[in-house]
Order: sequence, then C-alpha cells, then structure tokens
Amino acid sequence: MTVPIVSVIVPTHNRAHFLGQALASLSDQTLAEIEIIVVDDGSTDDTPALLAAFGDQRLVVVRHAVNRGIPAARNSGLERARGRYVAWLDSDDIARPDRFERQAAYLSSHPGTAMIGCCAGKIDPTGRRIAGTRVPPFNDGAIQAWLLFRSAFQQSSIMGRSEILKAFPYQSANPVCEDYDVFLRLGAAGHRLENLPLVLIDRRIHPDQTVRLSERLIPERTGALLAPVLARLGMTFSAADLDRHVLLGNLKSSVVGEEFLCWANRWIAGLHAANTITEVFDKDSLGLASTYFWLRACKAAWRTIGVPRAMRWFIKGLTLSRFVNSWAWSLRAIQVVIGETLWPTNRGGRAHTAKDQLQS
Repeated sequence: MTVPIVSVIVPTHNRAHFLGQALASLSDQTLAEIEIIVVDDGSTDDTPALLAAFGDQRLVVVRHAVNRGIPAARNSGLERARGRYVAWLDSDDIARPDRFERQAAYLSSHPGTAMIGCCAGKIDPTGRRIAGTRVPPFNDGAIQAWLLFRSAFQQSSIMGRSEILKAFPYQSANPVCEDYDVFLRLGAAGHRLENLPLVLIDRRIHPDQTVRLSERLIPERTGALLAPVLARLGMTFSAADLDRHVLLGNLKSSVVGEEFLCWANRWIAGLHAANTITEVFDKDSLGLASTYFWLRACKAAWRTIGVPRAMRWFIKGLTLSRFVNSWAWSLRAIQVVIGETLWPTNRGGRAHTAKDQLQS
C-alpha cells in the first residue's frame, strides 16, 4: 500500500452540517497523495450517513461508540495516520486548495522544522468569506515567546512530521487547550516551530465553536499550563497575577481599566528582567510578544479611560528596542492582511458552499 505524503485528521462530533464542506475542501487539494482520516467521536446526527456517501477513496473513518472528548479523538487519528506528515483540520473549518502542497514542500525543504502553521481567513456559518485575517508570529523564536501569553497557532492550520507529533499525544487532563499544551511541550523539547506568512485555511465563526462553548474552562486550563512556564522563566507570582497574565494574553472583547494597565506595565517589565537572568526566550522575540499584548491591553482600556490616556500608557510602557523588534513582523502582517483583502482567491481558491456539501 502506498504511503501517503500527508495524513489529514478531522475530528468531529455532531458537525454534519459543516463536515461536508470541510471534506469537500480536502478533495480539492492540489496535493493528491493524502489520506483523509475522519474520527467520528460518537456523533448522533447524520455524520455516519454523510461519511458513507462521501465519494473519495482516500477517506478512512475511525468511529468511537460514545463521545470520548477532543484529546481522545485526536489521539485516535494520530494512531491511525500513515503519512510522512500529519495535518489537522477541524470539522467546521476549510482548507484552501494549495494548503498541503505548500506546507509539505516547506517541511521537505526545511528538515530542521518539526511543525508549521499558517495564517487564517474567516468564514461565516454558510461558508461565505467574511472580513478578518488571523496573522500569527512566524519564526521559532517569536512563537516560543508568544506561547508565554497564548497559543501561536490555529489548530486547523498545523502540519508536522509524523514521528514527532506521534511522540506528543494529547492529554486527557486538557478537555480544552489540548492543542496549546502540545505546542508548549514541543517548544520545551527544543523542536523548531514556524508559521507560514500565507492564508491557507479559513476558520468558521459560529456560536457553537468549542472556544465559545468552553469560555469558563479555557482560562483555568490556560493558567494551569502557563504556571510552570512562568516559574521556569523565574517569575514569582500570586494566583491573582496568574489570572491577570492569562487575561493579558486573551483580552479579545474584555474591557480593562487603568489599574490593570498599571499592573501589566510592571508585570511585562518583570518578565523581561527575569528573562535577562534565565534567558529562556530570545530577547528580541520576547520584545515582539510583549509589545503586541501590551498594545492589546491599552486598546482594551480605551472605552474606560479614553483614547488619549490609553495612548499615553502605551508609549509609557514601550521601550525603543521592543518597538523596533516588533516592526518587521508588523509590516509582514500588514502585507498578509492587505493581500488577503485585495486578492483573497490568489492563495486558496474559493470558499465552499452548502451546495458543495450536498455534492460531496
């Protein structure tokens, strides 16, 4: 039996209304030497019928009799994978047609890189493109420092060497943030991680996303994962500091005030001071990450203290070296966003519609 270049793993549970579009995007890939492993984690909807009707001979179905959770579903897929590389796609997202060709080519030409991700566009529940592009840090140093605050990857975007990813199975102790845990362990083990400055996937934004359904549990698990990282860096912290650090990395729509900015300014200075001694992170990369999350904190404070005062706080907490170190990534991120806005089909074709789901 021919060994596929890429094993694509699609865990799913009661997502038949989205799964067809995800599978259609895999059938459209310019790289044909793939296997498509769908792990049906105890679905009770039309998922089995949809998979039975899917007309792609590369499909492999792994079924759980009952719902065992995300870590178990991911591990079942890893155990079944035969490819040189393993890639992931969540069942509510889609891959653009040249995703696997580009990522496999990069890993082939960069043998020192263990895993890569990419930038992500956004689609609505119907599969239609919507505004917004997620641009992660690109090089290994920046990714390691970014992971001090939050995940540096879209789970649906990653592809890695099979023998390495299989050595880092997902932990049942993490019903959420299971991917973040793996990224942290890969980095701590010295594996090189990267993101391509290309938009190769589209994340579906909808009310039933796992991240939305688990909003209360995610901060708790994030804190549990980051506590040993902060300790390794040499930070001394209270439970309140840990909670605030988690918030600093995941502000999103949160509103904070001047008291939080005062704490964050001191905290970030402490991170840099500790790193000067322990040298856990590349100095310039930590400068990029801390500048990005400091900017987000100041932006979150606009509604409570006003834009002029928030801008003064931003300037107060920004050193020249950190600003310079963040400039190159900022320019590249702007290029990615502009390219996606002006030419969204140049690097990935079309979004899949409900019609595609029925045809698949």
